[in-house]
Amino acid sequence: MKLYRFLCLSGLVAGLVAVFVAAGPGYACACKKKTTGYFQKMGIEVAAAATGVLPGVAESLSGISGDPGRGRLVVINRKKGNCLACHKISKLSDQPFHGEIGPSLDGIARRYRESQLRQLVMDARKFFPQTVMPPFYVREGLYRVATKHQGKSILTAQEVEDVVAFLKTLR
Repeated sequence: MKLYRFLCLSGLVAGLVAVFVAAGPGYACACKKKTTGYFQKMGIEVAAAATGVLPGVAESLSGISGDPGRGRLVVINRKKGNCLACHKISKLSDQPFHGEIGPSLDGIARRYRESQLRQLVMDARKFFPQTVMPPFYVREGLYRVATKHQGKSILTAQEVEDVVAFLKTLR
């Protein structure tokens, strides 16, 4: 009888091990992701943005409307916007390697007004002080900037407008 129980238990353990080994990374992906306090706070701030509580930058930085096509090119450019390094955008499924560090940008135009989108691209720290997203249109108050990049922004004013125009298409 003891041998029978041992064989049953060892078979159960072996079966569970086989399931975990066979599932591999897929098993981990099926688990619900943990939500940190930061992302919970961010969710509250996103809700506040939808109600219009968060400020934004109302006027175009360049005085010219943005072009969504050019904005798409900035978003996917790994040496410019590099948005896909951190964000998932389903509309850009033809592009490889979408990130999971930042929130998905799907539907962002429903969550934020144009002025708020502009502020997020310029400097997301105004909305989310603990963000790791770099400020794309800030020249001062930055730390550890290479000498050749000091006094320069990552994006030009027109590139910011183009990215905002593209983000407005993500409904």
